[in-house]
Amino acid sequence: MMNLGIKKIVEEIFPFRRMINSIGMDKAFEVVKTYLPDLIVHEYQPNEAADDWEVPCGWELIKAEIRDINGKLIASDRDSHLIVAAYSEPVSGIFSKEEISKHVRCHPILKDAYFMEHRNAYNYSLVDWGITLPQQLWDSMPDESYSVVIEVEKDFNRSMKVGEYTIIGQTDHIISFTAHIDELCNDNLSSCAVLIEMFKSLSKNKNFKPYYTYQLLLIPEVIGTFFYVRNNMDVVRRTKSMINLETVGRGEEWLIKQSLRGDNYIDKLMIIASEHILKNYKVTNMFGGYGNEERVYEYPTIKIPSVAIQRFPFDEYHSSHDTPDKLSDEYLNQALDFVNYLIQLIEQDFIPEYTHILPPWLTKHGLYFDSKDEPELFELFMNQVQFNIDGNNSLVDLCFKYKIPFQTLHKYLSQFVDKKFIQKKSTYEIW
Repeated sequence: MMNLGIKKIVEEIFPFRRMINSIGMDKAFEVVKTYLPDLIVHEYQPNEAADDWEVPCGWELIKAEIRDINGKLIASDRDSHLIVAAYSEPVSGIFSKEEISKHVRCHPILKDAYFMEHRNAYNYSLVDWGITLPQQLWDSMPDESYSVVIEVEKDFNRSMKVGEYTIIGQTDHIISFTAHIDELCNDNLSSCAVLIEMFKSLSKNKNFKPYYTYQLLLIPEVIGTFFYVRNNMDVVRRTKSMINLETVGRGEEWLIKQSLRGDNYIDKLMIIASEHILKNYKVTNMFGGYGNEERVYEYPTIKIPSVAIQRFPFDEYHSSHDTPDKLSDEYLNQALDFVNYLIQLIEQDFIPEYTHILPPWLTKHGLYFDSKDEPELFELFMNQVQFNIDGNNSLVDLCFKYKIPFQTLHKYLSQFVDKKFIQKKSTYEIW
């Protein structure tokens, strides 16, 4: 069944121009609060420092036009706001095509699209003006002079914002979900919409009484994470793992990005969820695919196991063609199913530990698989599973090792728990 709420969230927020510290970001968080009223919006002021980083000022594009020497309009911000590089300096003058070439960039794949250029935003020493044009338009422009006008507005009072929403569990051990709400559509409003829908549903579910505490972070990509992490180290230190969602509404194939080590508990959870929900997917190390918040959380000074799920690659990446009409309802719903199932795994998993010295009389309790009638089940459950219940391996560990569907093993061992042959230990120590 298609979840129409995800697309609705996308369509509400997409029209806003969302770059790091902008009016569009402010409006985006206003919309998010209609779905998650208890959203906390952290604010960081321009020039505020987080170690070596500084918050950029507010920046808005007011007007952009390129005209030929006869005054004919070649391109403007009415074609796409991406025509001007984010955090470009203003400019007004007549320039030769050769001079403009030093300030223009084109999309590397799509010849008819504007490119999302953001080097100025992250390189504070790059004080320059910049534009982007479709490659085919740039190639068609004669080698003559052009009028270039860029008008921008800087705001040194508007704050950069990070949204945080929390569902409190029985413990203060945190599982964090992140997605960046700036930029365009599939990148990465699609992921934000999926997570907003998930957290909205979970918060309204009176039967959801989680063991872990679940956190949602909606951020300006990477730089917002720097400031949140540096100003909330007490929260970060309680975070067991971070799961990042990126470009989940369009792209060639599902990609699971492993943690830095690649063999953490969260890596096993991701594979088991992928086998159940995605079916077809690829796995890469932390440095594959699109890089985001995992690069912050996995940094050697922080060391929080972090993973990601994304559709990768997608051709419209960082282009004016990244629009809501290209999102796949199927992929968005798969992403929602995936994160919901991941939480189900996290909440249902436990470390089984025997309560008796001797093995239970399994035939007496209908828990035995006969070696003659069911040799495969006998080998799997009577041998491998039973002899690896050691008070250290969780159900997820056993499922991952022996390729058992989680619900199958959970249902089987829950009978041992009911009969008090096994006691449950929390998984919080194995994250």
